[in-house]
Amino acid sequence: MSDAQLIVTHFCIPEHVTRVAALGEGFINDTYLVETSEAQKYILQRKNSSIFPDIPGMMDNIDKVTAHIRSKGGVTLQLIHSRDNKLFYRGPEGACWTCCTYIPDTYTYDYAVSMDLVRAGGLGVGMFHSLTADFQGNLTDTLPGFHDIGYRFGQFAESIERNRSSRGESVASLVEEVYIRKERMESFMDLVTRQVLPQRVSHNDTKLSNFLFDKDRNVVCAIDLDTLKQTTVLFDFGDAVRSYTNPFAEDHPEFHEIRLDMERFYHFSAGYLSRAAWFLNDTEKLHMAFSALYITYEQFLRFLMDYIDGDTYYRIRYPTHNLVRAQSQLALLKSMEDQYDLMQENLYSILNTF
Repeated sequence: MSDAQLIVTHFCIPEHVTRVAALGEGFINDTYLVETSEAQKYILQRKNSSIFPDIPGMMDNIDKVTAHIRSKGGVTLQLIHSRDNKLFYRGPEGACWTCCTYIPDTYTYDYAVSMDLVRAGGLGVGMFHSLTADFQGNLTDTLPGFHDIGYRFGQFAESIERNRSSRGESVASLVEEVYIRKERMESFMDLVTRQVLPQRVSHNDTKLSNFLFDKDRNVVCAIDLDTLKQTTVLFDFGDAVRSYTNPFAEDHPEFHEIRLDMERFYHFSAGYLSRAAWFLNDTEKLHMAFSALYITYEQFLRFLMDYIDGDTYYRIRYPTHNLVRAQSQLALLKSMEDQYDLMQENLYSILNTF
């Protein structure tokens, strides 16, 4: 009997378990599909506590948010309690395991191959935000410093000071690109800190593969809720724009080809606002476009910092991989800056239809 087969017996699954099989190749968690004697299936996960040290807090967040979504009539996963009535089970080796229902007849996509999927992705992010817009509870902050550019600047300064890889001088021009935008990025973060941009439930990992679709490519629900946090939802919007609107991978080496594709931006934004326009306030609407610049800038900074640090955080495939990633994100950022007025015009045009 495998570890997963043994662990699943510690959860309150009413059906007889017939099979436990590895599902996908997750970078953070180990995931298994649990089949039973009935139609119902389950998802079993071994959580990576080095990435998520506060597993109880994380699972409590998921429990609160999914309960709220169900109360609104939305589709979402259902957590399964352990036999000692907890939201996780700690195995004999110390690993934390969780279990939830499997949502049948659904599909995921790794990349938006059509404008319909781009729009559907926006609709998915907007639907999640809409369902949680009136959430009144408190979530545990399991991601302190996440998307806080002041925190990242502190890390970046330390990285430059220690120059662990002796690469600092070779990327001086890129370091300058960080600092010439510093004040503007700090101003945006100040709006978040002072809650001028209100705190709402944010997903914090809004890539397309974290949404389930039915056979007709209609959005069913958001999944992978480990990174839930109460902060501005514009972090989700901006990160999704960063990933959905660039036609190329984030490590594409032909930097002159990298751009924000305005057609993709329009379709994503239209999908998002079709569900989210009703609850966003005027300040949030005004800063939607800039949130994409902010998140892209943050990712540029983080890739560059890891390159200077000697590639200690992100997995690399070749020695200059993080440098290429940083340059790619900078190229995308510059494309957004060049088209910023047009991004705003597109958003205003969409908002005027509601």
